[in-house]
Parts: sequence; C-alpha cells; structure tokens
Amino acid sequence: MPGDQPYVDEQYSDAARFNARVEAHALYSEQPGNFRDWLLPQVEPDPGLSLLDAGCGPGTYHAALARAGLRITACDLSAGMLRDVAAQAHSISADVAPVRADAEALPFRDGAFDRVMANHMLYHVADQPRALEEMRRVLRRGGRVVLATNATDNNARLFDLHLRAAAHAGYAVSEPGANVRFTLDHLPVVRAAFPSARVLRREDAFVFPDAESALRYYASFMVDMINARPARDTHRAVLVEGMRREIDTIIGREGVFRVPKAAGCFVADV
Repeated sequence: MPGDQPYVDEQYSDAARFNARVEAHALYSEQPGNFRDWLLPQVEPDPGLSLLDAGCGPGTYHAALARAGLRITACDLSAGMLRDVAAQAHSISADVAPVRADAEALPFRDGAFDRVMANHMLYHVADQPRALEEMRRVLRRGGRVVLATNATDNNARLFDLHLRAAAHAGYAVSEPGANVRFTLDHLPVVRAAFPSARVLRREDAFVFPDAESALRYYASFMVDMINARPARDTHRAVLVEGMRREIDTIIGREGVFRVPKAAGCFVADV
C-alpha cells in the first residue's frame, strides 16, 4: 500500500507504471496544457541556480529545468529510476547529478541548494515531517521550495469503484490510496518546516472515452491497493474485469467516464 516501502519499491523499480500514468494525463486530461508546465513557473528557475529534485522518479521535469539553465541534483531511493535519469541527462546533455538517497536523511550540506522541489512523492514517505525538515536544512536562505501533490478528492471517483469491485471479489481495502497521506490539505504539516508556505491549486479531470483507457491507468497502481494480495497477483484480472463492468455502465449512462483530479503545490520562500 502507499507509504509502505515494498509497494513503493515495486511501483518505482522502473518507469513502466509511472509512464502509463504520465500517458493517461497527457491523453485524457480535461484542462489544456499539462501540470508540468503549470508547476515550473512556481520554481522561478533562473539560470545558474542549483536545484534538488527530491524523489525525482525518472526525471520528468529535468529537460525543462535544464533548458532554463539550472544545475540539477536528482535523488531517489530507486536505482532503476536513477538509471533513467542518467540516461535522459546524457541524451539531452543536461547538467544532472543522480544520487541514491532517502528524503528523510539527505546526504547534502546545510544550505546546499537554491531550489528544492518534491513532486508527488511525499505521500510515499513514512516520516513526512522529518523529510520536510531535511529539505529545509539543505535549502539556502533566500531559496524556494515547491512541493507538488494531489487534492484530497483526486481520483476519488475511481477509488470508489475500486472499493466496490474489491468488495464484490472478496478483497478488503484498508486505505483510500496515497492521496490521504499528503494532500493540499496538509498545509499545517508543511508550515511546521516552512512557515511561509502557501497553497496553489489547479482543477482538472480525466475524461476517459472508453473503459480500456481508464483501465490502463487503473492497472498502473490502484489495482494493487488491497490487503492480503495473492502471491501470483491473480487479483488483477478479477478486479480489472469488475472495474470494466462498472466503467462501461457509467459510459453508457454519461457518454464518458469523468474522474476529477485536482492537484497543486505548496510554495515557500525562506
């Protein structure tokens, strides 16, 4: 489950599941443009600045940050993700230094960076206050932090269907997904480390034209949010078929399957 290291290790052992979600956002988002282009101006990416991308994943933001002239240090616990980061940096001749590191114990000196960003990763961190304090420690005075995350109701409609399909198949689901662990409602948690933090919110939704497009997204992560997961993952086919029936019913009634997915970020200057 989100927040548990085995789940995180599996999800981010390579970029396949991550890329399936990126593709869904690119193809089926209701809002024009993309979240990355909305988020980057919040970083104020001036040329020559040093930036730490904490929990960097495959480096989704690095090409744009490099074009803006930033020197990027990318840290992640996943060796697979860091391989993707290094390969991408080589292919685009970007100034990116991959470092395998835990966000709760960053291996950098105090005040090492002009900018720190953490994009949709703090809901995977066990001790979020400690990670936030570490980000504060390595951010220089006069620097800026940007922390992207989801709204609490992001993907709630899809998760409600997952609960129904799981219950019908006899599986228990104890947590409502990663969203609740660190959302745009967690401003007090962020302000404990960054007192000037403010919230910026961007409304959006998936508009899936058919069940298959929604199921590719669902199968990239949410299908595994059950207790007592079978050793051979036999639950996946069962839950996907259950979800297919639910989504087909909605599309038959509404024409599309619309799933609100508001997201945004915390921004703070120090």
